[in-house]
Amino acid sequence: MNHQYFRFWQNSRRLTSLVVGVIFFISAVPAYAQFKPRDRKPASGYSSAGGSRGCSSSNIPMMQLAPVTFIGKTASTRPMLAWYMSSSQTVRLRIFEFDSATTVKQIGKVKEIPTTVGINKLKLPLDYPELTVGKTYFWQIAIDCEARPIVSNAEFTVINPQSLAKNRFASIPESVNYYAENELWYEAFEEALKASSNGKLGKTGSSLVQDLAQSEIPIGSEVDIKIIQQRIEDIQKISSERI
Repeated sequence: MNHQYFRFWQNSRRLTSLVVGVIFFISAVPAYAQFKPRDRKPASGYSSAGGSRGCSSSNIPMMQLAPVTFIGKTASTRPMLAWYMSSSQTVRLRIFEFDSATTVKQIGKVKEIPTTVGINKLKLPLDYPELTVGKTYFWQIAIDCEARPIVSNAEFTVINPQSLAKNRFASIPESVNYYAENELWYEAFEEALKASSNGKLGKTGSSLVQDLAQSEIPIGSEVDIKIIQQRIEDIQKISSERI
């Protein structure tokens, strides 16, 4: 083998190894999660469309970051609740349990929560009773504005956590992907926010919120559809403020 050919052969091997290494590295990095729920059972009349506009201080004063037009899912009896605020303002939180398809009861007391600008999150407090697997609930947040209060509700059901595999995740994107694929919005979003600083969505959180906007269902009366479409637009705006 002559000297020039040997050098060409060595360089070719190095290039091949480099390409294979890059391909392996790319394939080893988990893709960002996609929340595309297949089961989107419409929410009840208790969570019918409610506008988020009304405070003169901002176009989007408050926004629940959870499914609103359909019933979300969690495997936690103390899920993390998250919402967006454009100003520091006290929020009133209430939790309701469905006794039947048409009747609800409030559990725990009204809780007043000071908020900050951006993403706010709250694990269901210990002074609230633990939620029950198989039950459906909705959480409500409200703020006072000049003209009238703004109230928003989001329904969810608590599924049996034993139906999920007990995985140990190597990274946050991996855990987010797992929960998103299993339609568990509350767990997926809680994991995503671990990768961001306080009040921010971060890249993974922004990706999930964009998916949330696309998953909402514009149904109901013309007024409801208009409100839902506005919500979708507002969520998309919030997702662009990830940094």
